[in-house]
Amino acid sequence: MSLRLPTLLSVLFLLSVSLFLAPSLAYDVEEETGSLMLTELDFGSAIKEYDNVLVNFMALWCRYSKKLKPEWKKLADNLKADKSYAVTLAKVEAYDEKKLAEQYGVEGFPTIKMFIKGTPYDYNGERTQEALQEFVDRMTKRSLKTVDSVADVENYLKQYEWVGILAGSDSSAQSVVQDVAFKTGDVLFLTTTSDPVKSKYNIADGQFVLVNNISQDPAVDKDALTADSLTKFIETNKFPAVARFTKGTAERVFLSEDPSLLLITKGDSGTEVDAFKAANKQLAGKIFMSTVNYNDEIGKLLTENLGVAETDLPSVRIVRPDRERIRKYGLEGAITSDSIVSFYNDYTNKKAKRFYLSQAPPADDPNLVKTVVTSTFQNIVLDGNKDVLLHIWAPWCGHCRAMMPVYDNVARKTREVENFVVAKIDASVNDLEGFGLDIVEYPTILLFKRNDKSNPIEFKDERNEYKFNDFIRANAAVNLERMKGPNPFDKNEL
Repeated sequence: MSLRLPTLLSVLFLLSVSLFLAPSLAYDVEEETGSLMLTELDFGSAIKEYDNVLVNFMALWCRYSKKLKPEWKKLADNLKADKSYAVTLAKVEAYDEKKLAEQYGVEGFPTIKMFIKGTPYDYNGERTQEALQEFVDRMTKRSLKTVDSVADVENYLKQYEWVGILAGSDSSAQSVVQDVAFKTGDVLFLTTTSDPVKSKYNIADGQFVLVNNISQDPAVDKDALTADSLTKFIETNKFPAVARFTKGTAERVFLSEDPSLLLITKGDSGTEVDAFKAANKQLAGKIFMSTVNYNDEIGKLLTENLGVAETDLPSVRIVRPDRERIRKYGLEGAITSDSIVSFYNDYTNKKAKRFYLSQAPPADDPNLVKTVVTSTFQNIVLDGNKDVLLHIWAPWCGHCRAMMPVYDNVARKTREVENFVVAKIDASVNDLEGFGLDIVEYPTILLFKRNDKSNPIEFKDERNEYKFNDFIRANAAVNLERMKGPNPFDKNEL
């Protein structure tokens, strides 16, 4: 239901000598890429048989999974051409393999993980061949790329938000950086002996510099390098005090359990931005703060998924990931440094107003299946005089779409029943948590009885007209005398 910039996200597999040596005959293989097509029955044996398996947990209907396909193909071709890789590619149709997805914490599609001798490591980078290739290199201990010029570094900064550079050729320092690189998914690690590069970033042999393309300000670690100290240094220095919202920032916001404070504007400057930066001086270290430019593609996507209308800008939001959802809180009134600080304090004291995403209600809804949105849920679904059968769905859900004709017929059969409403709500763009509903699967069909709205009854049977008929007759509180039973021979009722 929530955006994981996505906000989102979020996978290869090994051959003994070459990526595309024929895998075990026990596995189905995708002809186009050579990827193993794994299920719950053979997944465990595959990650035991192959030392390095890059797994793409995907869904056939998911547009992001479809968008990944050509990049996955390019990655497969590159790995096939380089015989030195011992990596196996695999795919799991995770929407069908729900138990397997749940076992490995898959909450969105596509999710990519590298299994090294059975141990999973998450991939949180961009869904491009280049970024996936870097991840494979890092996870197979090929993580330190050599750069010989400032131009090389600048070219990498066009592709990656964070670049770390180790100066010198000391093998012990390189070993430390490789260990950190193995566990750090969003930084490209480089090494150099180039004097111009060392001069540009003011580093000496044995020192490490982190450069980001958000602020372009290099941070130099001059202390003795250890894995723990370098890891802490990188996490501390990734972002400026107030970060500009980018793909990398999105991962920090939506893949962290900590809240983030966002200012959404139509530009990168203005009085609101100045107020936000001033508030940061009082809130520094307490909450991650980022400015979002609606005019950027990723800014517009975030704004839409937070349910903030363009006419509402500028706007301040606190967002906090909560399982597969995002809790949202909105600042009301003028945007000043004081109001932002007060808003944060209200949030920490549990006084901030929760914001719920809602579509605009339909102006005129002549359909037998009534469309419900968050703002009309109370008046329609929780109307104490009516029984309401509610289909909670999402546009990408194939099972939901397949059920629609049946559900339309249910509405026709009950159209003359007084105080009985057949309705639907698109849960991908309407928040339901405020009504105590924790929906994690689609479709979910609930009957809200007029005399017991707090305990909706879930329909769990086969989704056909006969089963719906039995369910309604067994559970509805209203008078069903005028309900037409399902009769396949009476075409006038359809």
